[in-house]
Amino acid sequence: MARFPRTEPKIAELASLLAEGLESASDDFPRPPVAAGELQAQLDAFNEADFAVTAAYAEAYERSRLKDQALAKLMESMKADLRYAEYTARKAPEKLTQIGWGQRRERRRLEHPGEVRNHRIAGEGDTWIALAWKAPADGGAAGAYAIERHAEGGSWEAVATVMHTKHRLVDQPRGVELSYRVVAMNKVGTGTPSATVTAVL
Repeated sequence: MARFPRTEPKIAELASLLAEGLESASDDFPRPPVAAGELQAQLDAFNEADFAVTAAYAEAYERSRLKDQALAKLMESMKADLRYAEYTARKAPEKLTQIGWGQRRERRRLEHPGEVRNHRIAGEGDTWIALAWKAPADGGAAGAYAIERHAEGGSWEAVATVMHTKHRLVDQPRGVELSYRVVAMNKVGTGTPSATVTAVL
């Protein structure tokens, strides 16, 4: 038994064949629930609506392209005026507030990241373990995270460095009690290690 198509083009193609077939084979299929003419009318309505959607998408794309061009030109002009204003008012930068601008902000000094929060085991298997955590709530922004591990009686060792707040470690030793922790890092240095989680795979 054939399967009903899933994509719009295939559905439309089958509808056309079905309408034509019911019309030409009316002796074999004399009383279909939906007559061939009605089916063709519905197909025509769909094709008309589909064409309208395609045209609308094309128009929306063009309008969006024109909007982006206009925005880029506006931004370029604004930046030119702001550079001029900053240079002109360099001895009295407070005057920049008259044009909705202000003095350049001093760059904030980057700090060490804080402690990773809510460190937990998100899943585990025979030789793998998935860890998840939340970014520190204080200190500087974390640029990366180091996952550290140690076996009972051993020392901490780095086993992965990741950019996201979850990671799956594979090829982990089996039958050994393993502890894991996460340390946030940035250009300044490292934060306080997270709470430890323990598992035996």
